[in-house]
Amino acid sequence: MKHSLMILAALILASSLAWAQEDGAALYRSRCASCHGATGEAQNIQSLRTTSLTHQQMTDLITHGKAGLRRPHQRGMSRLNADQAAAIATYIETFRK
Repeated sequence: MKHSLMILAALILASSLAWAQEDGAALYRSRCASCHGATGEAQNIQSLRTTSLTHQQMTDLITHGKAGLRRPHQRGMSRLNADQAAAIATYIETFRK
């Protein structure tokens, strides 16, 4: 029984991570790719392939923004909640692998 629960928990975790990545990909394509490029390779702005930001730092930047950055990142991206921002950050992390 305990072994079955551990397997079930692992499957749920794997499923939620896969959902987050798929959701993050769709959100990235619709909200980020026009500036950062399809796979984060932007030439005229920050390349996401080489960013040193951590997952949490990317999530915070997407959600809250940072003064002094270009739009939309000076105030955070509108109509995105923290879960959506985290999904985008998860997807961006795939660019570095």
